[in-house]
Amino acid sequence: MDTPLVEHALAALRDMLAEPAFVAGGRLPTELALSERFGVSRPILRQALAILKEEGLIEARRGSGTFARRRENQATAYGRPETLGDLEDCLRFRMVIESAAAADAARRADADAIAAIRESIDLMQNGSHSEKSIGELDMSFHMAIARATGNRYPAMTLQFLMPHIQIGLQMGRQLRAMQANATSKRVAAEHSEILAAIVDRNPDAAAQRMNDHLLAGIERIFGKRTW
Repeated sequence: MDTPLVEHALAALRDMLAEPAFVAGGRLPTELALSERFGVSRPILRQALAILKEEGLIEARRGSGTFARRRENQATAYGRPETLGDLEDCLRFRMVIESAAAADAARRADADAIAAIRESIDLMQNGSHSEKSIGELDMSFHMAIARATGNRYPAMTLQFLMPHIQIGLQMGRQLRAMQANATSKRVAAEHSEILAAIVDRNPDAAAQRMNDHLLAGIERIFGKRTW
């Protein structure tokens, strides 16, 4: 099960892998250095590294260490998002793939996957959050649903979109000032509705609630739905 601590380590590792040295195929720091840098235990870090290896983002070389796999800069592969239209297009694309993923999760999620989704909601519901941390917790929820499908491609697609999503969240925070705790309560309530449909094994409801959640995200950023 991918816990929020694993998701935290994954997010930190992905940010690191976006740095030019690692895009070019650089060697990763040691496990000890990474665990201290990200504030997680080595077992948690190893789980995150194992996921990245499975996804083909890093590789272990016998006697040499762990290296990032050389690749094109993911943030610019589809062109860097620069306008509000780009942000809206990204959210609309997510509606297509994530509504389908939610439906598939309703069909296929096992007990561990459902527990991971629920834990991400619990973290958002408990305590105070900044807008940045709300965005991170929101993506933890969406990644948990993508993995709950048992199909690696939804999660890989979200990971590929992550730089675009992060830029979009920054643009949204600049565009529209929102009360962080009020936002977290609304988002957590929407997440809970999606989870309920998954637990009920209702693919149609899960897809519709995910679609509604992402539409609400557009409304929170733009102030109104644009179509």
